[in-house]
Amino acid sequence: NNHVVAPADTPDGEIAVTMKNGETTEAKIVGRDPSTDIAVIKLEQVPDGVKPLVIGDSKKLTVGDPVMALGNPLGLANTVTTGIVSALDRPVSTENIGEDASSQEKEMTITNAIQTDAAINPGNSGGPLVNGDGEFIGVNSAAASLSQSEGGQSGSIGIGFAIPANQAVMIADQLISSGKAQHPFLGI
Repeated sequence: NNHVVAPADTPDGEIAVTMKNGETTEAKIVGRDPSTDIAVIKLEQVPDGVKPLVIGDSKKLTVGDPVMALGNPLGLANTVTTGIVSALDRPVSTENIGEDASSQEKEMTITNAIQTDAAINPGNSGGPLVNGDGEFIGVNSAAASLSQSEGGQSGSIGIGFAIPANQAVMIADQLISSGKAQHPFLGI
């Protein structure tokens, strides 16, 4: 997610990616898009045997389909949670870090998200949401919460959101080719 890597998008910013076996490698930001909360990073060295997830078609999802969220919620590495697709094309508004990461400007992101009851907590952001066949069908991005305590976030209440894979791939392809994403709008 853009909100995960944006703070490192400074002249002296650094990103380190930790693999499941504990090895770390440096990464660079290829491009990021605050409007969709998508970012692309490139590893300086890809470990042997690493294979990408198969990309599924998020348009084929239906309510009730089984899903699994992968990530590091609350700092607990290599965590998976399971659930179902609770709703599709759910409009979700979140604050996101804008183009100038040093000023931490906030930009509203509105996504037609996949809603799931698979637990998504802080730390799941940027991790994949996969379908019952293990195909990537979304990017874990946000979770609804009842309250936010001062200085912290409350945990999952069973309403999490993921950016659909079809949208994420479209934006990622643009970021890879030009470093920026374009968004059409109707100026009425």
